[in-house]
Amino acid sequence: MVVMQLCIATNKNCLLRMDGTGGPNCANISDAAALVRKNLQQDRETIDLATQLNITSIYSSVSSGFSKDDYPTTDAANFPVITNVRRVPLPPELVEQFSHMQCNCIIGVFPQIGRAWLTVDSDIFVWRYIDGEDLAYFDGLSETILSVALVEPKPGIFREHIKYLLVLTTALDVVLLGVSFADDDINAEMHLLPDPLFTISSDGTYLLHTVGTNNGRIFCGGKDGCLYEIVYHAGGGWFSRKCTKINHSRSRFSFLLPSVVNVWLSEEDSLCQLSIDDTRNILYTRSEKGSITVYDLGADGQGLVCVAHTRLDAIQRRAREIASTIAPSNLNEIIHIAPITLRESRHLHLVAVTQAGVRLYFMTCNINMLASNVNGKLTPPPRPTALYLVHVRLPPFFTSSSLQRPSSVHAAHHNAGTLLLASRSGEDGFIWCINNDMYAFEKSLKEVQGSFELNGQSWAIAEVPSPLSPLSIAAIPPGTNQSLPPDPPIHIIQHIQKPPEYVVITSQGVHMFNKLRPVDQLRHLLETTTDPESDIVESFFRVYKNGEALCCCIIIAMSAVPTERHIAERAVAVFLHHGGLPSQKPPTNIQGPSSIASPPGFPTLAPMSPIGGAFDRQQPQMSMMRTPGGLPVISTPMPGASTIQPPVNNQQPFQQSLQPMTTTQAATPVTESGVTELLYFSERQHGVYKVFSRIMRPLWEGKLVEDYVVSEGGKQRCFVISRLDEEVIGIVLENLISFRNFVTKYCNTQVPIRDHAHSSHDRTSRMYTQGYGRPEQNMSVQHEMQRRSLAEAVAAELASMQFMGELVNRTVQVLGLWRLLLHHQLHVIFDALEKSHQIVLKATTFNELVLNGENLCSALISTLVTKYIDDNNTVDALSGQLREVCPSLYSPDDAICSKASELLSAARQSHPSQRQDQLLEAAHLFQQIAHSVNLPVVVQQFQAVRFYTGAVDLCLRAALKRDEDNLALKLYHSPQANNDPEVDPEFRKAYLARAECYKCIIDMLDELMTAGQSQPQAPSVPTQPGPPKVTTSPTGVSSLSSPLQPEEAQQQAERCLQKALNSSDELLHVTIYEWMMQKKLTAQLLCVSSPYVESFLKRVAASQEENPSTIGAEGSDLLWQYYERSGQHSAAAEILANLAEKPGSDRPLSERIENLSRAKINARSVTSVTADSATGGQLLHELEEKLEVAEIQMQTLDQLKSLRENEAVTKLNSHLVDITTLYREFAEPYQLAECKLAIVHCAGLHDPALVEALWQNIVEHELSKPSSSGGGAQGEAAIVKLKLIDLGKRYVSTRRYFPIESLVAYLEKISCGRGWDVTWTYSCMLEIGVSLIELLEVYGKLHAQKLPCWAGYGNPHHLLCVFNELLNTFLVDAHRYASGQQRRHLLNRSLDAMALHLVELRSITSPNEQVRHLIALMRRTQAGLEAMQERTHT
Repeated sequence: MVVMQLCIATNKNCLLRMDGTGGPNCANISDAAALVRKNLQQDRETIDLATQLNITSIYSSVSSGFSKDDYPTTDAANFPVITNVRRVPLPPELVEQFSHMQCNCIIGVFPQIGRAWLTVDSDIFVWRYIDGEDLAYFDGLSETILSVALVEPKPGIFREHIKYLLVLTTALDVVLLGVSFADDDINAEMHLLPDPLFTISSDGTYLLHTVGTNNGRIFCGGKDGCLYEIVYHAGGGWFSRKCTKINHSRSRFSFLLPSVVNVWLSEEDSLCQLSIDDTRNILYTRSEKGSITVYDLGADGQGLVCVAHTRLDAIQRRAREIASTIAPSNLNEIIHIAPITLRESRHLHLVAVTQAGVRLYFMTCNINMLASNVNGKLTPPPRPTALYLVHVRLPPFFTSSSLQRPSSVHAAHHNAGTLLLASRSGEDGFIWCINNDMYAFEKSLKEVQGSFELNGQSWAIAEVPSPLSPLSIAAIPPGTNQSLPPDPPIHIIQHIQKPPEYVVITSQGVHMFNKLRPVDQLRHLLETTTDPESDIVESFFRVYKNGEALCCCIIIAMSAVPTERHIAERAVAVFLHHGGLPSQKPPTNIQGPSSIASPPGFPTLAPMSPIGGAFDRQQPQMSMMRTPGGLPVISTPMPGASTIQPPVNNQQPFQQSLQPMTTTQAATPVTESGVTELLYFSERQHGVYKVFSRIMRPLWEGKLVEDYVVSEGGKQRCFVISRLDEEVIGIVLENLISFRNFVTKYCNTQVPIRDHAHSSHDRTSRMYTQGYGRPEQNMSVQHEMQRRSLAEAVAAELASMQFMGELVNRTVQVLGLWRLLLHHQLHVIFDALEKSHQIVLKATTFNELVLNGENLCSALISTLVTKYIDDNNTVDALSGQLREVCPSLYSPDDAICSKASELLSAARQSHPSQRQDQLLEAAHLFQQIAHSVNLPVVVQQFQAVRFYTGAVDLCLRAALKRDEDNLALKLYHSPQANNDPEVDPEFRKAYLARAECYKCIIDMLDELMTAGQSQPQAPSVPTQPGPPKVTTSPTGVSSLSSPLQPEEAQQQAERCLQKALNSSDELLHVTIYEWMMQKKLTAQLLCVSSPYVESFLKRVAASQEENPSTIGAEGSDLLWQYYERSGQHSAAAEILANLAEKPGSDRPLSERIENLSRAKINARSVTSVTADSATGGQLLHELEEKLEVAEIQMQTLDQLKSLRENEAVTKLNSHLVDITTLYREFAEPYQLAECKLAIVHCAGLHDPALVEALWQNIVEHELSKPSSSGGGAQGEAAIVKLKLIDLGKRYVSTRRYFPIESLVAYLEKISCGRGWDVTWTYSCMLEIGVSLIELLEVYGKLHAQKLPCWAGYGNPHHLLCVFNELLNTFLVDAHRYASGQQRRHLLNRSLDAMALHLVELRSITSPNEQVRHLIALMRRTQAGLEAMQERTHT
C-alpha cells in the first residue's frame, strides 16, 4: 500500500509522507508496461495499403488478384463475413406514390441521419429506413427533381436548429431547404422547413449529381459535363443572404461566345458522380463516358483548381500495360469511383471500379514513400498534380472457371478497405462484400469475400457512418506530429467499435447488414459448437495468429450480457485450451561445448506452433540460449514482446533485464551439451497483453490534460481540461475492470505442461535424429533438459501474468482517481496545485502517472481534500469514495489524515472554548498515523493554530513509531557511528527518521525564539474611529488572526522546551542540547536537570579532540562548568588542568593560566570539602606548581612580544612548557634576565654569582632601553627605580635571590657615576621593603671596604654623603622606620657611626670645600640624633 499525501490550508504542503512499502513492485509493473508499450507500437505500425499492393512510385506497374493467395479460401471460407440481412419493406405510402409517377423517380440514402429518400417527379419523401417510420415530404416544387443531397451548412450562416441543408436540383431551379430535428436529435422526428432558404436559377443546366464538403461547400455535376458550385453567404444583414452558382469548368470569358459555339466546341459528357476526399481536400468527378477529373480544393479546403483530367481510353491503355492478360471488355466502363482517404492510405488517393469488378488504384502526386515518415513524424500530404494509375486488382474468382464471381456490376461502394459490389442476376440482384480484415497485418493484400442475394436489384448502396469513438483513437505519444492517425485495423478497436453497417435499397425494400468483426466471427462459431478442439475453432486460430484469436476469446469472456454467459464460458474454455505454452526451438548450431555463434544470415529453424504443430514462418528469427549454469535466457521473437529471464537464486523473473537479445548475443552462452534453445511467450500471454494495450490505447501514451481557451467579454481565458471526458474514461474503466476480473480468474494459475512437454520432446528428438544425427542415448538427457527449460519458461510467463495483474490493478485505481477528479472539476483542482505540480501534470502522460506518478497522485488527492475542507465540507464521504476507488493510492492512514485535517481547519474558525478539544482530537488522530505523517507540514499546521505542545507530542510519537526497535540510539552509542561507511542501512535509516522528527521541534523552537526577539511594530493610524480592535479572546488567548506577541512566543518556547526535556528520549535530549549550544543558551543548558546532560557534554568534549571546529570546542568548558555547578570539584579541576595543558593554538596562554587558577580553586574546594584531603592536597600542590611555572611563562611571553619574536611567541603561546624548557629554549637564548631570575627562584637554585649577575643584567637592560635616555638622568633613574621596586618586592622575602649588599653597591656606583640623587639607591630599597637598620649596616660595610672606585667617580666620600642623607631620612620620620627599643638601638649605633666618620673626615689634611661642607652636614645630623636620643630618654 502506497501511503499518499494529504494537504490542508495550503497546497504546498502534504500531511502524509510517501512510503513505498507494501505497494506494487514498481520494477515489476514497469516490466509489464514495457511489453504494453511494445504492443502499442506494433499496433501503430500498420502496413499501408500501397505497401500491401507493392506500389513504390507513380511508375509502378503492379497487378494482383491472379493468385489464390490474394483471396484465400482454405480457412477463411469457414467464417461468415457479414451478418444475416435484415429486410424492411418500403412504407406503403411510398409504394402508392409509384402509381402517380409521370417523369422520373430517384431513390437514395441519407446514412448520416438514418433516413432513406425517394423522389417522384417533383415531390421528395424522406423516412427512417430502420423501421419505415417518420415519413416527411416536400411538394413545393413544380419541376422534376434531378438530384438530391444532404449537406452540412456553413457555420455562422443559419440558426442553430438548422442541422443540415437539403439540396434539390431541377431543370429550372436549385433549392436549399432547412432540415431540423425535434430536440436536436437526429433519431427524433425530422422537419423540413416549408420555405426554401435559397432558390437560384439553374440557367437551363441539368444538375445530375450533388455533393457537399465537411466545411459546407456544395458542388453539382451538370449534364453538360461542367462542375458547378452553389455559393451562399450572409450579406448586409440577417435577412439579406445571397446565393450564386459558379461554373468551374468553363472559362470566365466563355459568356462572350454564343451558346451554340460553346456546345459545338465542347463534347457533351455529363458528370454522373462527384466524390470528395475531405481528409486531403480533393474533389474527383466521373463522367458518363468514364473520364476522371481531379480538382484541388486547397490545403484549407476553400480553393478549387483543376489539376488532372484523364479519359477512359487512356485509363484502359495504362491498365492493359499493367495487366496485359485482362480482356479489354473488363475495362469498358467505370461504374464507381471512391477516394482513398488519409485514414486508409497516405500514398494511394483514388480507386475506380469497372463493370467487371476490377479495381483501379490511382495516385495524384509523386510521393516519396520512404520520406513520408521522418523520425516517426508524418509529413503533411502534398497537393495533387496529376492522376496516375499504379495498380490493377482483379475481383475474386476472376481467374477460375467458377460462375460465382462478380459480373455485370452496376453499383459499388468502397470505404476503409471494404468493397461492396452490386451486380444483376435476372430480376434480383447480388451483393459482394470484399475486405481484408482477416489479413490486416499481412505484408501483401489478402482479402476474403462474402455475398448474398437481394430481393430485387439494388438502387442505392450506402454505409452508415460510424464516427470513430474517442476510444478508437490512439493516444499519440508526445513528440510525434501525427494529427490524423490512420484508422487501425478492426482487430485493435473491436472491443469498443461497432461493426460497420451497410444499407442497400431495392424495389422490395431496405436491406441492412453488418460486416463481422473477428470477435463476431468467433462468437458465431461458439454459438454453433461447444468443442474447443473442433476443426472450425482450430482453423480460426490458424487465421488469427499472434494472439489475435485469444484477444477475441478474452473480449467475449469479458462480456457482462447475461444472455451471452454460455458463450463467454465457451470462450474461456477455448482460451485455456489454445493458450499454449512458451514454444521451444531445437538446436541451431551444435559444435560441442565451445559452440561458436552462427554467422549473420545463417538460416535458423522457426519455433513450433503450439496449435497445429507446423512451423510459423512469419515469426522473426531470434535465439534463446542457456547460461553456463543451465538456466534459459528467454527472448520473444515478435515486435512488442519482451525478453524475460527465468528466476535465478529465487529472484522473480521480471527483475531481470527486458532488453531483447540480438542473434550474436543470444548465440554466445551454451549448455554443457552445446544445445542452444529459443523460447517464445505463448499465445495466451500475447493475447492478454494485447487486450490490455488496446483497452488503454486511447489513454496510455497520451497526455492527461490539454489547454482549452474560452472567450469571455472579449478576453480569452485558458482552462486546463482532461483530454478525455468523464464518460469516455468511465467506459475504459468498465472494460478494464472486466479485464481485471478475467486476468485474476484465469491467468494467475500455472498451466499443466505434461502433454506439451512430451510433444515438444518428440519433435525435438526427430530434429536431432534427422537434422543433426545426435546419438539415441542422448535423447533422455535432452528430454530432461527440454522439460526443465519449459518449466522455467512457464514460470517466467506466469510471473509476467502476475505483473500484468498488478499493472491492471494500479491502472484501475489511477483511472478511478482521475474520473473522481473530473467529477469534482479538474480545472479548479489544477488551479489550486503548486506551480511545479501544474507543470508536471501538463507534461505527464497517463502511463507515467501509473508507473511513476505517486507524488503527482498524492498532490492531486491532497488538493481535492483541501478544496473539500476549504468549502467547509466533511471529508468522510470523500474519504469513503477514495478508499473505494483507489485503496492503494488512498490508504486508511490517508483517511485518518483527512479527518484530522478537517479538525485542524475547523479549529481555525471555532471559538477558543471549542478549539482546544478539536486540537486534541486532531492530535490524537495524527498520533495514530505518526509513522507515516508528514511531520514538517503537520507541525506547520499546528503552529498555525498555536498548538505547539501538541506538535512536540506528535514528533515524539512519530520518532517512537518510526524506530520502534530503538536502532537510532544504538547507532548513536556505537563507536563507529560517525565514520564507518558500512553501517547497517537499517540503523542509518532509523537514525535519519528520528532526526527528521526532532528537526521539526527544533525548527518550531527557532521560529518561536525569533518571534520572541521581534521588536514591537511601529504604531499605525487606526483604519476607523472608535475603540481599538480586540486581539484576544475573552479567555485571554490571542486570536489566531493576530500576530504572535513576543511575550507569548517566549512563553510557548519555554513550554515546548520543557516538554521536550521532560521526555525520556535521549536522542531528543541530545538534539535539544545541540540546539541550545548553537543558540548560545549554555547557561540554560547547565541548569537542565537530566541524566543525559553529562554524557552529552562528555561526547561533545570528545568530539573536540577529533574536530575542534565543531561545537565540541565548547564541550570541555561546559563540562567543567557542569561539574563545578553540580559540586564535582575534583572532576572540574581535572578537566580544567587538561584544558590548560592541551597543546594547540585555539587556547591562548592567558586562558590556560585562567584554567589553572580555576582548577586550583576547585582543588582547594576538594581539600576543604571532602575527607580525602591527601588526594586533594596532592592535586592542589601540582596545580600550584604548574600555575607558578605558567605565570613565569606568561612573563617570558610578554617579554618576547616586546622583542617581536613572533615565532617564539607562537610556540610559547600554544602550550605549557616545563621550567627547564622555558629556561633553555626561551630565557637563555633571548637573554631574558628577569625570566631567568624568576626561573632560578622557582627552581630553588642557589647560585649567588648567577643571581648577582642577573640583577646587574636587569639594571643594564633597563638602562639600555632607547626610551631611558630620552628624559635625561632623572628619567633614567625613575625607570630603573620602577623596575627595581617591582622585582625587589617579588624577591625581597628570599634574600638568596635578592643580594642586597652587592645590589646596593652596584646601584650606588651607577648612581654616583651618572650623577643621580644620592638618595636614589636607599630610597629604592626602602620602597622595596628593606629596613633602615639593615641599610645602615650595608652602607657601613661598603664604606669599610674603602674601594678606590669612588674617587674615580669624582666623589671619594659618596658613601658618607649617602649615609648622612639616610640618617636625615630617619630623623624626618623616625616612627616610620623604627619604634621603641629599635629606635634607641638605631640612635646609639647611628651616633657611634657618625662619631667615627667625623673623626675620619677631620683627620684629612688640607680638606677641600667638599669635605668641609660634608663635615658641617654630618655635625648637623649628629646634633639632630643627639636631640632625639635625649627626647627618647626623657
